Amino acid sequence: MTVFSVEIVPKDPLWKIDLLTYIIGELGFSGVWLSEHPHNRSSFITASSLLNKASRVWVGLGVINPYTINPFVIAQLAASLTEVAPNRIKIAIGAGDKTTLESIGIERIKPLEKIREAVTIIRQLLTKKKIAIDRIHGRLDFNPRSSVPIYIGAQGPKMLQLGGEIGDGVLVNYSNPEDLEWAYNEVKKGIEKAGRKIENVDIAAYLTISLDEEPEKAVKTATPYAAYILCGLPEKIMEKIGVSEEKLIKVKEAIQKGDWLRLYDFMDVDIVKKLVIVGQPRILEEKLREIIDIGYSQIVIGAPIGPRILRTLREIKKTIDEAKRNLYI
Repeated sequence: MTVFSVEIVPKDPLWKIDLLTYIIGELGFSGVWLSEHPHNRSSFITASSLLNKASRVWVGLGVINPYTINPFVIAQLAASLTEVAPNRIKIAIGAGDKTTLESIGIERIKPLEKIREAVTIIRQLLTKKKIAIDRIHGRLDFNPRSSVPIYIGAQGPKMLQLGGEIGDGVLVNYSNPEDLEWAYNEVKKGIEKAGRKIENVDIAAYLTISLDEEPEKAVKTATPYAAYILCGLPEKIMEKIGVSEEKLIKVKEAIQKGDWLRLYDFMDVDIVKKLVIVGQPRILEEKLREIIDIGYSQIVIGAPIGPRILRTLREIKKTIDEAKRNLYI
């Protein structure tokens, strides 16, 4: 059975995020993913605020970046949150995009090794309370109240395969069904390499969505999100989209400077539509059918969702309920 969750970007005051999460639970979504980004509020602090106020949903934190937060600290924070809400915490680990890391003075070196090591440290601290491998040793002096599933956030083929190999789940950050099918098959390679069963790995399509009855507004809302996605795409997908190196450099420069007006000049509508599910709400049903048929066990309704979030979420929930009545979920 496919699980549906919603991404929340912690850019609004905490009371607004608490209220939005409560409404998401009342609408019947299973959980929320709090995105982690150095420009926004901390996903961990946001989670500690909302978990007591929204008891119907689980909360995923991610994608958490071990370049910006030490894996020991990630484990400490996740374990602490299990005291607030046992069995309702998930975390996702990922290497992030090079552009954002460079903008805050961090070099993204050997991302596959970094993620494998981070997951090993976090998992052992959360399950055994201590770790001693090579040069790394340490412990937690308290017991987590529950287990914490560890997901891998991935786009490139090697990271997708690593997710299938070591993750309790994988967050696949594409929205085009063709790209999602390719990514799903890469995750399967990692699962098979590790001798695991695919039903034991939660493979989640982390969609970027912007819907509105006025498509122009949906595109405008989606453009900055599409730009961030563009900067982190693997070469294979970049070539398929047909973005020149010159345009990519201009997009990266606009992001680093926070020059959103220039960004709108560089990001063509066609590019946005290749990276985001964008348009009127009714376009979502066909996309959901295709994605579920690929085999994804979770679908994340990802930001920005639309210029009018609550209205769009209600429309999306109607689409999901209709899909369930048609027995393809």
